[in-house]
Amino acid sequence: MADDWQAAWQGTVDAVGGDFSGGVQSTAVDQIELGAVRKFLEPLELDCPLHYDAEAAKQAGYRNVLAPVAGISSTWLDSGLWRPGMGSRYPQAHPHIDIPRAREASMPEPPMPETTAAFATDIEIEYFEPAVVGDRLTVRGRTLISCLPRETRVGRGAFMVWEREVVNQDGVRVALLRNGGYSYVANEGPADAPAANGAAEESAADEPDEDLLAIRNVDPGDPPGVDWSQQRYWEDVNEGDAIPPVTINLTIARLVVEAGANRDFNQIHHNTPVSVATGAPDMYANNGFIQSWWERAVREYIGLGGRFKKTGPFRMRIFNTVGEAAVTSGAVKRKWVEDGEHLVEIEVQTEISRGTSVGPGPVVVSLPTRG
Repeated sequence: MADDWQAAWQGTVDAVGGDFSGGVQSTAVDQIELGAVRKFLEPLELDCPLHYDAEAAKQAGYRNVLAPVAGISSTWLDSGLWRPGMGSRYPQAHPHIDIPRAREASMPEPPMPETTAAFATDIEIEYFEPAVVGDRLTVRGRTLISCLPRETRVGRGAFMVWEREVVNQDGVRVALLRNGGYSYVANEGPADAPAANGAAEESAADEPDEDLLAIRNVDPGDPPGVDWSQQRYWEDVNEGDAIPPVTINLTIARLVVEAGANRDFNQIHHNTPVSVATGAPDMYANNGFIQSWWERAVREYIGLGGRFKKTGPFRMRIFNTVGEAAVTSGAVKRKWVEDGEHLVEIEVQTEISRGTSVGPGPVVVSLPTRG
């Protein structure tokens, strides 16, 4: 029957609401280090002093150099790839073998059918105590919030959303995470591959040669033009105000640098043959990098005195593939006062040549007041 694949997900649907952490809490292998924050900023090119200047961070009310919020859902929770006593993560010389993570303990899974691929789709994060250099974070709980079987361009599977809590070394809540993903059986071939036709089928030998050496050695672009000494206040903000757009050029080199920076080494993000095998058109940016685009765009608007309260929910709609110029922009949707905080909601989205790739979705921040 055509619907048999959907029926196979019924056990997962029935498990919604269950906690599948098995009581396991996962603590990051390292404290948040200043060098790790610096590396995180490199592919993003965010020059905000809160993330490298301890004095500036403390003047803004933080305990130490502020860790970017885009790293809370993964990078600052990294469990490592290998530890003493573990077997080799590279047991064969095949170029496309992935790296198994160094998990401390396995967690139970809900009943679900076999799948061949997965990628992140949805993000919603509430922020509480800011994470700073020197903190060591732990993630606990793993509640299945929803399961929605769907057939998409890349295959048949289900969208699932999980809720987890992040705390610091003192047990103080740092964030509440709701991360969604799509697990599926991949179709054959890339989802966005162009239809074949005789006129378009030209051999590589007929195409003009690119001067790859000339392309590799280009002059650096201009530095960011943000004046961090200027602060935007809540009174300055009006509904409909646009935030300055941020453009991220997705080169292979940048995707490799950001994989090292945010510790997401899944080959779908830097290895085209593996990406295509999962149904994607090419290698593409990971969700941690995408979160950081939104963070940079909003941070450059709210200044040093603004604070992130919540990101999302938002959905990653199409792959942000290598070779694209991803432009993140937004506009103020509303402003209000709640429990003494002066809040602003900014509706953010990312656009590439093929349309809206991420969002739109809300980012809620607090801003200082002139009073």
